[in-house]
Amino acid sequence: MQKLCEKWLASAFALTLLISILIVAGTGCSDNRTSLGNSAESGNPEIAGILHFADGTPAAKVKVQLVPKNYSAADDEVLNAAWTSESDSLGQFAFENVPAEGFSLEANDPISGKKFLQMGLASTLDSSVLKVEGILENVGGVRLGAHGFEDGTTGYVYVPGTTILRQVIVEMGNIFVDSLPADSLSPFIFVADNGYSLSLDKGVKIIADSTIQIDPEKVALEFSFALTPKEIGLSEDLKNFPLTLRLDSNDFDAKILQKVSGSWSAILCGDTLPLDLSYSDGKNFTFWTRIPRLRAKATDTLSLHFAEDAKTSFADSTDRIFSDGFIAAWHFDEGKDSVRDATGNRFRGVPEKVTVSEDAAVGSAFYYDGKSGSVTIPNSRTGDLDFDTHAQRTFSVWVRLDSKERSRVVFGKGASNYHLMYLSSASTPPSGIWLYEAYSDLTGDSTAVSVRNWYTDSSVTVNEWTFITIAQGDSSTAMYVNDSLVTDSPRQGKNSTPRITDSLFVIGKLIYPADDPSDIVTHHFEGVIDELHVSRVTRSAAWIKASYANQNPKKKWPTLMKN
Repeated sequence: MQKLCEKWLASAFALTLLISILIVAGTGCSDNRTSLGNSAESGNPEIAGILHFADGTPAAKVKVQLVPKNYSAADDEVLNAAWTSESDSLGQFAFENVPAEGFSLEANDPISGKKFLQMGLASTLDSSVLKVEGILENVGGVRLGAHGFEDGTTGYVYVPGTTILRQVIVEMGNIFVDSLPADSLSPFIFVADNGYSLSLDKGVKIIADSTIQIDPEKVALEFSFALTPKEIGLSEDLKNFPLTLRLDSNDFDAKILQKVSGSWSAILCGDTLPLDLSYSDGKNFTFWTRIPRLRAKATDTLSLHFAEDAKTSFADSTDRIFSDGFIAAWHFDEGKDSVRDATGNRFRGVPEKVTVSEDAAVGSAFYYDGKSGSVTIPNSRTGDLDFDTHAQRTFSVWVRLDSKERSRVVFGKGASNYHLMYLSSASTPPSGIWLYEAYSDLTGDSTAVSVRNWYTDSSVTVNEWTFITIAQGDSSTAMYVNDSLVTDSPRQGKNSTPRITDSLFVIGKLIYPADDPSDIVTHHFEGVIDELHVSRVTRSAAWIKASYANQNPKKKWPTLMKN
């Protein structure tokens, strides 16, 4: 039984005087004259008090009720209307009679959700008024281990002598009860729909803004993925391959992870792999890990684990997932205000006038409106993104083009260095090609400063995800669309514009030289761009095929095995 609030001892005389004035005069600042009554009309109230919030402001117009000791919300009892009231503008309340067998006092603010509960009150034995002062607080919760109950077991939790009644379900061996008032709740009873029950006779001490744990069952999850390269026709082993793993609401009920804290880990052949949770919205999860060897002629099983309170195996600066030949890797999973470089090479992006797309290839993505959106890499004028003319490199990116009517740039380092774009034609209806253009310096030729190598493809679609890869070797370049080679022979032309290398690397628009009259148009991309990866090596056809299969938004690979 909880004792009556002792805070009244220091101010009892002042509160009694206040209540007496209100009862006798029926006037004053309070607008709750009806509930207080007066001695001439209804006799002295048996309980009166005042409610406020933690900051001292009155808890005005909150619901106040007296709940008999033997009341059971589980039995669908209706609370006597005489024991339900509302505080006035000063937070004051009063009742003319109380349940004779003892009762609880409950108060609830429907606006803030704050609550007050005091159990174990007793009726007055004489004409004096039972005085209560209460502070409405934020609610708390209970996590109760439901040992012996199967997951999915439904039922309800209630506290006799209160109106607390919560429908619950056993999740991962636990019962989670939310929105409970901060007080000692006793007894605390779970009754399953199958008739079995669990009772805590010693009670539960609820703390505001906290979840009290009582003998909880630790949450553990395991998902197995079949690495079956023969499904995608892999022709060679791939070393240090970055692999994405995706889970969504079709795979498991992720709500349980909003209630616990823990860590994920990835295991392959007994070894713990580096792991990065790049995206999560509470329902969908996107992970990246690095496979030391993706074997073309074998099937391995990769296990993804979640363990409550376990040590994380997430990638750090010494064990990057994108580390073997990668220069930059942008997932666009951080929201519209920042772009992280997953390689750790600090090629962070600065977004401007882009929005987060609901449709993404992997995780999240950026939508570009065709007018002003872009992502700029500030420290890219020189350094690893400024390739020598014949340096090996590989770009891979997912795009979803919205329109063919105008030329649009996916990414580039200036108009006269290198860039990938959609190049529109003037035909009706409009059509066009994917174009990768890279400038090379010429020497000993007085008629031209640079030569342009165009690698083009005609299979352009709109409103559909397309995976484009440019793999440049020492002397040749290949373009892949999805997982197919479309060209490795350039169209070559000369240009009097010199090769300019100090432009910034920009995603979503093209930067022309300042003195170029065509600077009027910057070819802003219109659509969605996702997963742009840059390497300083020439990736093989097998690598590109595996990347396309793994990142394909239409079909997940590797396949999640059902346990």
